[in-house]
Amino acid sequence: MTSSPRLGIQLYSVRTLCEDASYKTTLTQLAQLGFEGAELAWKYGGMNPQELADFLQSIGLQTAGMHVKLDELLTPGHQVYQYAKALGSPFITTSQHTRTGDWPQVIQQLQAAGRIARDHGLQLTYHNHAQEFITVDGQTSLPWDQLIAQTDPALVALELDLGWAHKAGADAIATWHQSAARTPQIHLRDYSRERQTMCDIGDGFLDCTVIKRDAKRLGTRWVIYEQDAYPISPMDSAKVCATGWREA
Repeated sequence: MTSSPRLGIQLYSVRTLCEDASYKTTLTQLAQLGFEGAELAWKYGGMNPQELADFLQSIGLQTAGMHVKLDELLTPGHQVYQYAKALGSPFITTSQHTRTGDWPQVIQQLQAAGRIARDHGLQLTYHNHAQEFITVDGQTSLPWDQLIAQTDPALVALELDLGWAHKAGADAIATWHQSAARTPQIHLRDYSRERQTMCDIGDGFLDCTVIKRDAKRLGTRWVIYEQDAYPISPMDSAKVCATGWREA
Protein backbone atom coordinates (compact mmCIF):
# COMPACT_ATOMS: atom_id res chain seq x y z
CA MET A 1 0.00 0.00 0.00
CA THR A 2 1.35 3.43 -0.97
CA SER A 3 2.23 5.58 2.02
CA SER A 4 0.74 9.03 2.44
CA PRO A 5 2.87 11.95 1.25
CA ARG A 6 4.40 14.16 3.90
CA LEU A 7 4.04 17.93 4.00
CA GLY A 8 7.23 19.92 4.18
CA ILE A 9 8.14 23.58 3.91
CA GLN A 10 10.98 25.14 1.96
CA LEU A 11 12.52 27.49 4.50
CA TYR A 12 13.07 30.13 1.83
CA SER A 13 9.33 30.74 2.33
CA VAL A 14 10.13 32.18 5.77
CA ARG A 15 13.64 33.38 5.03
CA THR A 16 13.23 36.70 6.86
CA LEU A 17 12.41 34.72 10.00
CA CYS A 18 15.39 32.36 9.71
CA GLU A 19 18.26 34.48 10.96
CA ASP A 20 20.30 32.79 13.68
CA ALA A 21 18.49 34.56 16.54
CA SER A 22 15.00 33.55 15.36
CA TYR A 23 15.77 30.23 13.66
CA LYS A 24 14.72 27.89 16.46
CA THR A 25 11.56 29.83 17.24
CA THR A 26 10.52 29.89 13.60
CA LEU A 27 11.06 26.18 13.02
CA THR A 28 9.26 25.33 16.24
CA GLN A 29 6.26 27.36 15.07
CA LEU A 30 6.28 25.58 11.71
CA ALA A 31 6.25 22.20 13.41
CA GLN A 32 3.33 23.35 15.56
CA LEU A 33 1.42 24.40 12.43
CA GLY A 34 1.60 20.81 11.20
CA PHE A 35 4.55 20.74 8.81
CA GLU A 36 6.27 17.37 9.04
CA GLY A 37 9.55 18.38 7.48
CA ALA A 38 11.73 21.30 6.49
CA GLU A 39 13.74 21.73 3.31
CA LEU A 40 16.73 23.81 4.29
CA ALA A 41 18.00 26.68 2.16
CA TRP A 42 21.53 27.81 2.97
CA LYS A 43 20.83 28.72 6.61
CA TYR A 44 21.53 26.47 9.59
CA GLY A 45 20.70 28.69 12.55
CA GLY A 46 24.32 29.00 13.62
CA MET A 47 24.38 25.31 14.53
CA ASN A 48 26.83 22.65 13.44
CA PRO A 49 25.42 19.53 11.71
CA GLN A 50 24.88 17.47 14.86
CA GLU A 51 23.44 20.38 16.85
CA LEU A 52 20.93 21.06 14.09
CA ALA A 53 20.04 17.38 13.81
CA ASP A 54 19.41 17.20 17.57
CA PHE A 55 17.27 20.35 17.48
CA LEU A 56 15.09 19.15 14.61
CA GLN A 57 14.57 15.85 16.36
CA SER A 58 13.56 17.65 19.55
CA ILE A 59 10.72 19.49 17.77
CA GLY A 60 9.62 16.53 15.65
CA LEU A 61 10.63 18.04 12.31
CA GLN A 62 12.23 15.82 9.67
CA THR A 63 14.55 17.00 6.93
CA ALA A 64 12.65 16.94 3.66
CA GLY A 65 15.75 17.96 1.74
CA MET A 66 18.38 20.66 1.33
CA HIS A 67 18.62 23.26 -1.41
CA VAL A 68 22.23 24.20 -2.14
CA LYS A 69 24.34 25.80 -4.86
CA LEU A 70 25.59 23.72 -7.78
CA ASP A 71 29.22 24.65 -7.13
CA GLU A 72 28.82 23.38 -3.58
CA LEU A 73 27.54 20.06 -4.90
CA LEU A 74 30.49 19.81 -7.26
CA THR A 75 32.90 20.10 -4.31
CA PRO A 76 33.02 16.61 -2.73
CA GLY A 77 34.29 17.86 0.62
CA HIS A 78 31.85 20.74 1.01
CA GLN A 79 30.03 21.12 4.33
CA VAL A 80 26.63 20.73 2.65
CA TYR A 81 27.29 17.01 2.51
CA GLN A 82 28.14 16.92 6.20
CA TYR A 83 24.85 18.65 7.02
CA ALA A 84 22.82 16.43 4.71
CA LYS A 85 24.18 13.23 6.21
CA ALA A 86 23.88 14.41 9.83
CA LEU A 87 20.27 15.51 9.23
CA GLY A 88 19.33 12.30 7.48
CA SER A 89 18.28 14.21 4.41
CA PRO A 90 17.27 11.81 1.63
CA PHE A 91 17.73 14.47 -1.05
CA ILE A 92 20.05 17.32 -1.89
CA THR A 93 18.72 19.80 -4.43
CA THR A 94 19.89 22.57 -6.71
CA SER A 95 18.48 24.88 -9.38
CA GLN A 96 19.91 27.02 -12.17
CA HIS A 97 17.35 29.74 -12.77
CA THR A 98 19.82 32.27 -14.20
CA ARG A 99 21.36 29.98 -16.83
CA THR A 100 19.60 29.56 -20.16
CA GLY A 101 22.31 29.91 -22.79
CA ASP A 102 24.55 27.05 -21.66
CA TRP A 103 22.01 24.35 -20.87
CA PRO A 104 24.18 21.50 -22.27
CA GLN A 105 26.89 22.45 -19.76
CA VAL A 106 24.32 22.59 -16.96
CA ILE A 107 23.23 19.06 -17.82
CA GLN A 108 26.82 17.81 -17.74
CA GLN A 109 27.40 19.48 -14.38
CA LEU A 110 24.23 17.98 -12.94
CA GLN A 111 25.37 14.54 -14.02
CA ALA A 112 28.70 15.10 -12.27
CA ALA A 113 27.00 16.46 -9.14
CA GLY A 114 24.67 13.48 -9.12
CA ARG A 115 27.64 11.11 -9.03
CA ILE A 116 29.23 12.97 -6.13
CA ALA A 117 25.94 13.03 -4.23
CA ARG A 118 25.53 9.29 -4.82
CA ASP A 119 29.01 8.69 -3.42
CA HIS A 120 27.79 10.43 -0.26
CA GLY A 121 24.69 8.22 -0.14
CA LEU A 122 22.37 11.03 -1.31
CA GLN A 123 19.99 11.55 -4.19
CA LEU A 124 20.38 14.73 -6.22
CA THR A 125 17.13 16.39 -7.32
CA TYR A 126 16.73 19.31 -9.69
CA HIS A 127 14.34 22.15 -8.88
CA ASN A 128 12.86 24.06 -11.82
CA HIS A 129 11.78 27.63 -12.29
CA ALA A 130 9.81 28.97 -15.26
CA GLN A 131 12.74 28.98 -17.69
CA GLU A 132 12.85 25.21 -18.09
CA PHE A 133 9.41 25.33 -19.72
CA ILE A 134 10.24 28.09 -22.23
CA THR A 135 11.94 27.27 -25.52
CA VAL A 136 15.33 28.92 -25.91
CA ASP A 137 16.14 30.64 -29.21
CA GLY A 138 17.26 28.14 -31.84
CA GLN A 139 16.05 25.07 -29.94
CA THR A 140 13.05 22.91 -30.71
CA SER A 141 12.70 21.16 -27.34
CA LEU A 142 12.16 22.52 -23.88
CA PRO A 143 15.10 22.61 -21.45
CA TRP A 144 12.98 20.47 -19.09
CA ASP A 145 12.59 17.78 -21.75
CA GLN A 146 16.30 17.93 -22.54
CA LEU A 147 17.10 17.50 -18.86
CA ILE A 148 14.95 14.40 -18.63
CA ALA A 149 16.27 12.90 -21.86
CA GLN A 150 19.96 13.60 -21.30
CA THR A 151 20.49 12.79 -17.62
CA ASP A 152 20.59 9.45 -15.84
CA PRO A 153 17.48 9.07 -13.63
CA ALA A 154 19.62 7.33 -11.04
CA LEU A 155 21.84 10.40 -10.78
CA VAL A 156 19.43 13.28 -11.38
CA ALA A 157 15.92 13.03 -9.99
CA LEU A 158 13.36 15.83 -10.12
CA GLU A 159 11.82 18.25 -7.67
CA LEU A 160 9.03 19.71 -9.79
CA ASP A 161 7.84 23.15 -8.72
CA LEU A 162 4.21 23.15 -9.82
CA GLY A 163 3.76 26.91 -9.58
CA TRP A 164 6.73 27.86 -11.74
CA ALA A 165 5.72 25.31 -14.39
CA HIS A 166 2.17 26.68 -14.38
CA LYS A 167 3.44 30.26 -14.62
CA ALA A 168 5.45 29.32 -17.72
CA GLY A 169 2.31 28.01 -19.42
CA ALA A 170 2.88 24.29 -18.91
CA ASP A 171 0.30 21.83 -17.63
CA ALA A 172 2.00 21.39 -14.28
CA ILE A 173 -0.13 18.50 -13.06
CA ALA A 174 0.30 16.54 -16.30
CA THR A 175 4.05 17.20 -16.20
CA TRP A 176 4.19 15.79 -12.68
CA HIS A 177 2.23 12.70 -13.67
CA GLN A 178 4.42 12.07 -16.70
CA SER A 179 7.63 12.12 -14.66
CA ALA A 180 6.24 10.70 -11.42
CA ALA A 181 8.67 7.78 -11.22
CA ARG A 182 11.53 10.27 -11.20
CA THR A 183 9.92 12.85 -8.92
CA PRO A 184 10.18 12.05 -5.20
CA GLN A 185 9.51 15.69 -4.25
CA ILE A 186 7.23 18.39 -5.60
CA HIS A 187 6.97 22.02 -4.62
CA LEU A 188 3.51 23.15 -3.66
CA ARG A 189 3.55 26.70 -5.03
CA ASP A 190 0.34 28.35 -6.18
CA TYR A 191 0.06 30.86 -9.02
CA SER A 192 -2.82 32.79 -10.55
CA ARG A 193 -2.50 33.33 -14.29
CA GLU A 194 -5.44 35.73 -14.16
CA ARG A 195 -3.74 37.98 -11.61
CA GLN A 196 -0.22 37.07 -12.80
CA THR A 197 1.05 36.57 -9.28
CA MET A 198 2.09 33.94 -6.79
CA CYS A 199 -0.59 33.50 -4.16
CA ASP A 200 -1.62 31.57 -1.07
CA ILE A 201 -2.25 27.87 -1.56
CA GLY A 202 -5.78 27.39 -2.87
CA ASP A 203 -6.12 30.91 -4.30
CA GLY A 204 -4.72 29.97 -7.70
CA PHE A 205 -4.76 26.75 -9.69
CA LEU A 206 -3.92 24.28 -6.91
CA ASP A 207 -6.39 22.09 -5.03
CA CYS A 208 -4.87 20.41 -1.97
CA THR A 209 -7.37 17.56 -2.15
CA VAL A 210 -6.24 16.70 -5.67
CA ILE A 211 -2.54 17.11 -4.86
CA LYS A 212 -2.76 14.90 -1.77
CA ARG A 213 -4.70 12.23 -3.66
CA ASP A 214 -2.34 12.22 -6.62
CA ALA A 215 0.81 12.32 -4.48
CA LYS A 216 -0.31 9.20 -2.66
CA ARG A 217 -1.20 7.39 -5.89
CA LEU A 218 2.04 8.40 -7.62
CA GLY A 219 4.29 7.66 -4.66
CA THR A 220 5.58 11.23 -4.23
CA ARG A 221 7.36 11.20 -0.88
CA TRP A 222 7.42 14.91 -0.03
CA VAL A 223 5.03 17.71 -0.95
CA ILE A 224 7.00 20.82 -0.05
CA TYR A 225 5.28 24.18 0.29
CA GLU A 226 7.08 27.23 -1.08
CA GLN A 227 5.92 30.82 -1.43
CA ASP A 228 7.87 34.07 -1.69
CA ALA A 229 5.11 36.70 -1.95
CA TYR A 230 2.49 37.02 0.76
CA PRO A 231 -0.86 38.82 1.15
CA ILE A 232 -0.14 39.37 4.85
CA SER A 233 3.03 37.71 6.11
CA PRO A 234 5.19 34.60 5.55
CA MET A 235 3.85 32.85 8.65
CA ASP A 236 0.23 33.67 7.81
CA SER A 237 0.66 32.16 4.35
CA ALA A 238 2.38 29.10 5.81
CA LYS A 239 -0.61 28.63 8.11
CA VAL A 240 -3.00 28.80 5.14
CA CYS A 241 -1.04 25.99 3.49
CA ALA A 242 -0.83 23.80 6.60
CA THR A 243 -4.56 24.23 7.29
CA GLY A 244 -5.55 23.54 3.70
CA TRP A 245 -3.43 20.39 3.61
CA ARG A 246 -4.80 19.13 6.91
CA GLU A 247 -8.38 19.66 5.77
CA ALA A 248 -7.90 18.16 2.31
